[in-house]
Amino acid sequence: MKNGSGMRTSLEAVGYFFSGPGGAPSAFTIPANTLLFEMITEGAVYAPSGDSLHGVGTVFVHHPGEQTISRTKGDGHYACMVARFRLNRVPQDVGWLRFFQWAHTEAALRFSEEMLFAFHQTDLDRQVLGDLIWSQFRFQLEDFRRQARNQEIPPRVAVVLTYLEKNYAKSIGIEDLAARVGLSASHLHSEFRDHVRMTPHQHLIQLRMRAARHRLVTSTDPVKSIALDVGYANTENFCRAFRKHYGLTAAAYRRKFMPHT
Repeated sequence: MKNGSGMRTSLEAVGYFFSGPGGAPSAFTIPANTLLFEMITEGAVYAPSGDSLHGVGTVFVHHPGEQTISRTKGDGHYACMVARFRLNRVPQDVGWLRFFQWAHTEAALRFSEEMLFAFHQTDLDRQVLGDLIWSQFRFQLEDFRRQARNQEIPPRVAVVLTYLEKNYAKSIGIEDLAARVGLSASHLHSEFRDHVRMTPHQHLIQLRMRAARHRLVTSTDPVKSIALDVGYANTENFCRAFRKHYGLTAAAYRRKFMPHT
């Protein structure tokens, strides 16, 4: 398996651990050339170093020489899915955090059940399964980082972001947005640029373009209809904006990603 970092890995095992009261008898030290994931599916546990408890959906990442989770609060217990990968090259820094939180706990539990079933009760190719587990954990890590960045955004800017995401198809002006959060247009413009790295208008266009891109490759709706639905009364203006954003016309984008249309 070759992941996005260029490091080759292979899935060795997917298992399940259920601790007794008080946690595991002892921590396990990760051997050389091994990367171990532990995803909490029940109870809560302390990080290997630290005093904060972490519950269902937390994914711990253990590199060679590091220790697994083991400690719980009082007589508490925990259970976790374990995925062990063999590092077939010298370990590189792929940006893994020591632990991160899966956004939706129900989805995390479902994923755990599916991977355990696939590994032990099907003949699915281990490399394919390993690619899936690795990629899903990387996806959840990036989502966790994205959410962490959003939490650093001031509340009033966050309100504007949420409003734009839900209402991007409407006619929206900077004055209207500013009035919603009790700021002057210039103040909102400045705060938005400082924390989102673009203006409210630029972000609005980005949201419209993303929505249009999705519609183009998931439907056969006319470009005119898509333009109207994402906030453009004038199709020519939409087409110019789309081409400027992606370097392709809307029709060419659709052909590129829907080759059989």
